[in-house]
Amino acid sequence: MPWTLAGMAAATLAGVLGARWQWRHGVLEVHGGLVARWCGRLPPPCRFDAMTLGHVILGIDGACLEQARAHEHVHVRQYERWGPLFVPAYLACSAWQWARGAPAYRANPFEREAYRLAPLCHLPAADNGRMKME
Repeated sequence: MPWTLAGMAAATLAGVLGARWQWRHGVLEVHGGLVARWCGRLPPPCRFDAMTLGHVILGIDGACLEQARAHEHVHVRQYERWGPLFVPAYLACSAWQWARGAPAYRANPFEREAYRLAPLCHLPAADNGRMKME
């Protein structure tokens, strides 16, 4: 099973800082602890409820992971297709969308695919509802 160094480092740090770990559908889910509290203090464009790093999903809490699980698993499959190029490709797509005046998060093709295949019930705080998904 492919793991990313960043995903395992984040999971280990979160565990040391009090997060819980659980295995779901071949993916390590990590939530809670001090990292979750710190995430709530990030500036709005950087906030997240859940985030995928390879086969590790970081979430604020168990309820958040439950809601975002299918969406985040789309990102796991994207990582499996793209391998180590996934994170640079994702960031490049966001930068390109931002440079052309589109929402960096919601206009990102990786997010568009994830929302199309597994829609979430809420819009992320960074989006502010500016872009309607098709």
